[in-house]
Amino acid sequence: MNSQQNNNLDLSQFAPRKNLSVPNLISLIRLALIPLMLWLYLEGKILIAVILVIVSGITDAIDGYIARHFNQITPLGKVLDPLADKLTQLALCICLLTHFPAVIPLVVVLVIKELLMLHWGLRLLKAGRQPFSALWWGKLSTCAFYAGVLIIMIFYPEIGMLGVVLITLIITLLLINSMCRYYLVFRRKIAAAD
Repeated sequence: MNSQQNNNLDLSQFAPRKNLSVPNLISLIRLALIPLMLWLYLEGKILIAVILVIVSGITDAIDGYIARHFNQITPLGKVLDPLADKLTQLALCICLLTHFPAVIPLVVVLVIKELLMLHWGLRLLKAGRQPFSALWWGKLSTCAFYAGVLIIMIFYPEIGMLGVVLITLIITLLLINSMCRYYLVFRRKIAAAD
């Protein structure tokens, strides 16, 4: 009976009163910015869309800082923050796909990586292990993704299609490297659980 209780998700940890925090509010604002950013980009208002992406990135760093330094880390925040990150990345991929079919390999690798990370995280939780937090190679690939996407969005006519292809290739290779490294971490953690 105890093992069954341990496997059930305790929904009380997501109660509103326990999750009222500035970082969670920031994450909700970041989520609300995503459809606006998509709409602006698709309407050709690229500069404003880019500004929103930058604002989203800055607020992502701010909410993490506030959560850690003011002890405002909550169960809901652990879900909202990465959700905002992944949905922002997906929205940016949709933006680029509307004009640059060359980014298709990047989008495919990004989706595969995120699905695998979700699968590995769930398996670690099921095995009673702590899912991995972001490691330096993951942060590097994420930073490269945002920097590369912003460069393409802002400087496309100047860098040309060759520039788009090169940036896409670099980001894709960094994502593959990150995915492989996280897999090795997953294997070590799952082996330690057996």
